[in-house]
Amino acid sequence: MHKIIELILNTGLLMIFLQVIWSIFITIIYHFSIPWIFWISLLVTFGLKIARIPPPKESIVQEVLGVDPLLLKNNTVGKDHGNGEQYCMRVVAHRGGGYDFPENSLTAFRNCKDKGCTAIEFDVWLTKDNVPIIFHDSTIDRVSGKYGIIKKMTWDELKDLDISYNHPLKDKFDKNFIEKIPLLHEGIEMCLSNEQRIIFDLKAFDLNMEIVHIIVEMYNKYPKLFQRAVVSSFNPLVVYMIRRKEPRIVGGLAWRPYYYSRVSYSGVEGPGPARYHNNLFQHLMYCLVDFVYEWMFSRFMYYIVGVSTVLLHKDIINQRVIHDWTNRDVRVIAWTVNLPSEKSHFARLFKLTYLTDTFVG
Repeated sequence: MHKIIELILNTGLLMIFLQVIWSIFITIIYHFSIPWIFWISLLVTFGLKIARIPPPKESIVQEVLGVDPLLLKNNTVGKDHGNGEQYCMRVVAHRGGGYDFPENSLTAFRNCKDKGCTAIEFDVWLTKDNVPIIFHDSTIDRVSGKYGIIKKMTWDELKDLDISYNHPLKDKFDKNFIEKIPLLHEGIEMCLSNEQRIIFDLKAFDLNMEIVHIIVEMYNKYPKLFQRAVVSSFNPLVVYMIRRKEPRIVGGLAWRPYYYSRVSYSGVEGPGPARYHNNLFQHLMYCLVDFVYEWMFSRFMYYIVGVSTVLLHKDIINQRVIHDWTNRDVRVIAWTVNLPSEKSHFARLFKLTYLTDTFVG
């Protein structure tokens, strides 16, 4: 079905393109005037300039992300990189390294410190009563063995859940081991005290201004975040609104193919199950959203939001993708890289920062 939809959309775009070319040709040859598309393009460009939030100064970006691995000779850090330190973000613990310890947990964050990992990515949700917590899924089912939707549950209903319940290494933990969902400020305080960088992955499928206010408040409460953290999301509106309120925040956008219409994606297996398999109209609508957003992502969206990095699915990264984003002065971070062979490939051949679930290998 998605192939047919893609073919229809591509055909439609081709027809629009040909129609525009023909209109321009007729206007120039027969009417000897400047085509209307020229004036509209100028107007749109002017609008983009007004709407755009410029990224923070390069010194701030380099303070947060460190030396760009692509610029390193022989993959080693030199003596002077203009940011007062010799930091390079090479490996980021995805959800704190959720294969080794319960994901998005304080125990996982401590393990990162013990393993020498200098950067942690974790997810942020808001509960029903707008308490910011560190959690990935929209439901509690997968990690806790219980049932519930995060945004429909209060913090009192969530705070005592054991998120190690279904962990594959549960049998290797202490028999009395229980891991609870951390609050956002607990994760921030631990990472900052350990001098670790943070990538906030904001879980906001729809625009929620409350999470915008909360993140900005966290930066005001912990000013060191301006030198240590990146705010990222699949939803560009959330990052845009945060940076609109506080332009000094380093922003990022995450992306993978079929994000809005499919629950997963693999370069080998292709798109996963439909998010809205019970509603054909809704599925078709989000297929259209995916198609349009993919086209806009690398042409307009990154520019308007003013991002300093993009977090891309590992299966869509190649040398050309890296080259194109480098020319836009935007760094590429790959996710999620777990196999030892993949880690070597991304670190040594591509020279990219990557997210990983495990420190094994």
